[in-house]
Amino acid sequence: MNKLKYVCLTLLQLVKQMGSQLKTLANVGPQRQQQKLQNEREAERLDRIRNPSKYRGK
Repeated sequence: MNKLKYVCLTLLQLVKQMGSQLKTLANVGPQRQQQKLQNEREAERLDRIRNPSKYRGK
């Protein structure tokens, strides 16, 4: 009976870990998109500093 209990507890822990891994993976996508947008904004800001004549009138 003890062996069955340990097997069940181990399986339960495995399911919990899988759930937490999936949750972590789901959060990675939005973070990458946010970082990409931030990088694009920074690139445009630096371009405006380097080439102000391109952005006159905007």
